Amino acid sequence: MEEYFSAVHKMEQTVMFPSLLQGVSLEGKEDTSDSGSEEKDLYEYYMLLKSIKLVVEGGLLPRSHQTSLVSEEEVHEDEDLEGFFHYHVSSLYRILTQLTRRANAVTSKYNEIMGQINGNEKRLSF
Repeated sequence: MEEYFSAVHKMEQTVMFPSLLQGVSLEGKEDTSDSGSEEKDLYEYYMLLKSIKLVVEGGLLPRSHQTSLVSEEEVHEDEDLEGFFHYHVSSLYRILTQLTRRANAVTSKYNEIMGQINGNEKRLSF
């Protein structure tokens, strides 16, 4: 989890102008096999990663705000608590690994964009 927070923090510190990410795709920087990923640009990933970080830091909503599916899950959870715990923790780590890669990809692409902008400014100043 620390890797995820570190990657998102680095992304937040690096990306000073998030609007530069609008309309920019990952362009092979990341495995985009998950559904719908081709449709998102880096700005959407940037905003998503920041909002997920807030949820992870702040915790879940109180139970009264969650859907009724929670009570249905609780009935089945008593059967194998250790198994459910292992399943959910491993799923969480898989998701955090994917999010960490996305944050690193956004940071890398932003640095690439800024390098191109700085290179163009140097050529114009001569």
